Amino acid sequence: MRAAAGGRAFQLHLLCPRRPWRPPPPATAPISHSAPAAGRLHHRRPPNGFLSTLEPGVSAIYLCHHIHSATSSVSLEDRSRTELTDGLSGGLVQKTEMVGAFQRIPMVMPATDILMSAQRKSRNIPPTKGITNIAKRERNKGAKQLDALMKELSVPLRTYTENFPRRRDLHPYERSLIELTFGEGYYEKVLGRVDALRKKITSVGKQHASVCAKSLTKREAEERLSEGRKELEEVFQRGQNAIDDLINVAKALRSMPVVDPHIPTLCLVGSPNVGKSSLVRILSTGKPEVCSYPFTTRGILMGHIVSNHERFQVTDTPGLLTRHDDDRNNIERLTLAVLSYMPIAVLYVHDLSEDCGTKVADQYITYRHIKERFGDRLWINVISKCDLLDKTVPSGFDDYDDEEVGRYRRFGPEDAIRVSVQSQVGTEELKQRVHHLLTSQMTRIKANKGDNEIQGADSNASR
Repeated sequence: MRAAAGGRAFQLHLLCPRRPWRPPPPATAPISHSAPAAGRLHHRRPPNGFLSTLEPGVSAIYLCHHIHSATSSVSLEDRSRTELTDGLSGGLVQKTEMVGAFQRIPMVMPATDILMSAQRKSRNIPPTKGITNIAKRERNKGAKQLDALMKELSVPLRTYTENFPRRRDLHPYERSLIELTFGEGYYEKVLGRVDALRKKITSVGKQHASVCAKSLTKREAEERLSEGRKELEEVFQRGQNAIDDLINVAKALRSMPVVDPHIPTLCLVGSPNVGKSSLVRILSTGKPEVCSYPFTTRGILMGHIVSNHERFQVTDTPGLLTRHDDDRNNIERLTLAVLSYMPIAVLYVHDLSEDCGTKVADQYITYRHIKERFGDRLWINVISKCDLLDKTVPSGFDDYDDEEVGRYRRFGPEDAIRVSVQSQVGTEELKQRVHHLLTSQMTRIKANKGDNEIQGADSNASR
């Protein structure tokens, strides 16, 4: 019987005949760790406890975290962490995890389901066969049932704490999502509370199982079994809020959109209520909420574009106000996280009619700041709501002395596309420009991927 473990096959002798022992060959030369032996395959394995798939409501118990199903296929992009052997020091060099770890976290069973399942399974545990003495048989059964109850309550908790990703191993984009969604330290605090509950259950269960095993009479064994079962259940119920919090964390993480860095992505950026969500609706399959008040988009919303049999991503981000980065709220910082950590192209949206509620001068300041910071990205400028420009005059239009801002008020950025979703003005030109931009982004991604592969090959050759 063979089971695949990170690409390496392990021989299991449980059902196989024992092979005759053979002495090892004599050592002829010391083994060098500075370079891999010829023909040796170096496989990378996923981190301990990471599940590629987990059926909803099923609590999986891993006896050996290195053994995976032989039928499962895990690509480099799907692995939570890549480990390379440093040929000089023999240590492990960790590379940053790819995005998508949130979709691999296990389903967390509700506390009531865990307790009911543990109660049912532990009560069905019989005493060891062959014990004729009534007192011995009863204390044996009591100790085994308490031990089973303890394990049925604690093992799922251990599975959760081991299979939820460590924040330090996550992609920087996903690390920022955890911090901005839950606050600093909350994610680790919830996992710590779950692990503390597991340790408490284990301690109480072992203590009562040991006491029950020392009972002298059948009645005493029954009483100690009842007392132990009651205290274990009370300990679990007192700490079940930690499990409820973990369920909420898991739901929030799994609902976060995955931005695939290997697929060209268009990121819409701009001040609040300038019309980004409306543009996402006409460009992609995404259907974000469109309202006439600021910060309608309170998270990262994803859509997809299929053009000429090619698939692209479109993401709508929360609006940015005119202020220093240190003063931004978590909603705005989500936008900066996407711009900072993901290989995206930018579609920056301007509303020169000021229908969005943000003055043109403030929009210009924010635009210049983002452009200077992320100017290396492929970029398209869009002037939205162009049908309103002839009907309204921006506030203080004639009072502002800065020539550059005055030019921005009249014409917007250079090469900007004027679009109106309401009257369908400029939408076809925008779609063509977006397709050309994303095609260029695809070329850039492939070039970067090729450079990384070359650097990896050179690094391996140097070892």
